Amino acid sequence: MKKWERKILDSASCEEYVENSLRSGLSPSEKARLTRLWMEKTGYAREDILYARNRHPFWKKKKAEGAEQRSRRRLDLHDYSRGSPRAWDATLLEEFIDLNGRDKSGRYIRKDWELASHFEVSIPSIQYLRRKYLAVRRILGPRARKGKLIEFLGKSELSLRKVEP
Repeated sequence: MKKWERKILDSASCEEYVENSLRSGLSPSEKARLTRLWMEKTGYAREDILYARNRHPFWKKKKAEGAEQRSRRRLDLHDYSRGSPRAWDATLLEEFIDLNGRDKSGRYIRKDWELASHFEVSIPSIQYLRRKYLAVRRILGPRARKGKLIEFLGKSELSLRKVEP
């Protein structure tokens, strides 16, 4: 048995296993075989290894590579704004409040992209409006009149944060 194989099999924790596996330079097939043996020996599960791996600096950096491009691609895919900004008047805000409901478990009934498509805006603008709506709800309380909600939704997010309790 090679030095690195022995070192991997002698790892005491998942974090140590991930570190030794990275430094070993062994082929993926050799690592897969050793992983099976190590899990049988220690009793750790695949999820434990994945948990440790996701917290390792090397893998964090690897996962972050290209994240900006992936986010841009995802947001561009669901950009329904047609290139022009939306002016949120009282009727549109009232319609947004009606469509922005939640189910019994607290999840939004309509997804961000569905609202973005309906109002012909981008997903970030829907997220911005939802943040403002939550801030207004914290300020005015759950029983606020729709007219008052619309009045406060017309303000900027920054000014709402200054008023927030």
